[in-house]
Amino acid sequence: MIDFFERLDIYMDYKGLNDHRLSIETGIANGLLGKARKRGSLSGSNISKLINTYKDLSADWLFRGEGDMIRNEEDDLQKKGKDKDYIIELQKKTIESFEEKIKLLKNR
Repeated sequence: MIDFFERLDIYMDYKGLNDHRLSIETGIANGLLGKARKRGSLSGSNISKLINTYKDLSADWLFRGEGDMIRNEEDDLQKKGKDKDYIIELQKKTIESFEEKIKLLKNR
């Protein structure tokens, strides 16, 4: 099973990056990637720097090995649309819940 760092290395090869270049572009401290590989973990803030710097890198692929390595803009737009609909539904349910509470309080 391929782990996070193996997938990161695949992406780095694809982009023609080495640890030094990645450190410069992301702002991750020089030498930290090598240390992180040895201990098997990278902090959340440094992972965030990776994802925010390399916007074409799929977080699903990097973390779980699911989907494609390179993000597909069309899939992202569809997901955002679904997420927006889901958020709207949650907001409607929240409003309905508040309206019910208001009715109950008025009837006291």
